[in-house]
Amino acid sequence: MRAVEMMTLLNMQRATTYYKTWRWIMLLIVVCLPACIDPLELQIEAEEPKLVVSGMVTDQNDPELNKVTLTWTAPFNSENQQVLVHPVLDATVTLQDDQANIMPLTPGARGMYQLLPEDYQVEQGRSYTLHIRLPDGREFASRPELLRPVPAIQGISYEFKQFVDVVRNSAGVLIERRSVGFEVKAQVQDPAERGNYYCWDTEGVFEFYSNTGDAPVPSVCWANMGSINTKVVTNDDRLVNGRYFEQPVVVVPADIPTKYRIKIRQFSLTAGAYEFQRLFSQQQASVGSIFDPPPARINGNLYSLTDPEEQVIGYFSASAVTEDFIVIQRQFYAPFPGLPYVQPMGDCRFTYLYPNVTDQRPIGF
Repeated sequence: MRAVEMMTLLNMQRATTYYKTWRWIMLLIVVCLPACIDPLELQIEAEEPKLVVSGMVTDQNDPELNKVTLTWTAPFNSENQQVLVHPVLDATVTLQDDQANIMPLTPGARGMYQLLPEDYQVEQGRSYTLHIRLPDGREFASRPELLRPVPAIQGISYEFKQFVDVVRNSAGVLIERRSVGFEVKAQVQDPAERGNYYCWDTEGVFEFYSNTGDAPVPSVCWANMGSINTKVVTNDDRLVNGRYFEQPVVVVPADIPTKYRIKIRQFSLTAGAYEFQRLFSQQQASVGSIFDPPPARINGNLYSLTDPEEQVIGYFSASAVTEDFIVIQRQFYAPFPGLPYVQPMGDCRFTYLYPNVTDQRPIGF
């Protein structure tokens, strides 16, 4: 019996070590990949650097949507708790469709390569392949990705509700954390044919006020928060084929009693892109227990043309995009839990409390 107990303990310790290692790796991935189009930055324990590729091409002629980010994996600096990022510079990146049209991607900052409007030749129904050539001569490519259509967003709804999340406290113990917020849902009419896959991203802009006294300076401003998704949101039509459904997409914070505009972008995915994104979402949903399902190996669609044994991390996808927005009147649900909101003093453009502040009224406000 003693030997059995020792073997059981040893197996549990091994399982714990295995899970800690993989959970740390996956945590670093998903923290840096919160949405459909954000760059993937992967830091792992010391080993040979690997090329990390993330990005997409869409049916919208917008460089902010049609871009690829190239980085190297790098050891995580655990002493300083720093996430290291090593961009790939001076690469040659091109996009080719199934009719042999080639489009160059122009290099930008921090390893980003964009498809500029003057080079854009993208259409629904065609397949696209990414090609990468590094300064040292190594070459990489993606498997062809079909740009599938996506249905329009039928509408957007929201509900003010309480949420219960399982988190770890400072002692490492799993506890329940309660909060309130606005759950926002996209309303979708799935097409009749089977095999439709979706991904959703959001962009948040909110209004805020400052106390200017008698000073003739702006007291009403708006802050653009960019993407506020904390995880990748995906779905398929396996259970809703041909039917109308509502998809929870994001939770808008209930913090200050002002208007909040949430814009939802809905992307089409191929089956491969959906599976890649789904596995990330699965990793995010786990709480870190040794009783969680084992982390799945996430395979991308990129490979080396120079060395078949060289591993490439990431995914390049092609998507159609549709979008819509709604303005949430948060003031009707106040007061919110916590300390009362106090307006900052002075010119609202220069309170430095929020990012990307403007006094120019955005659409919807």
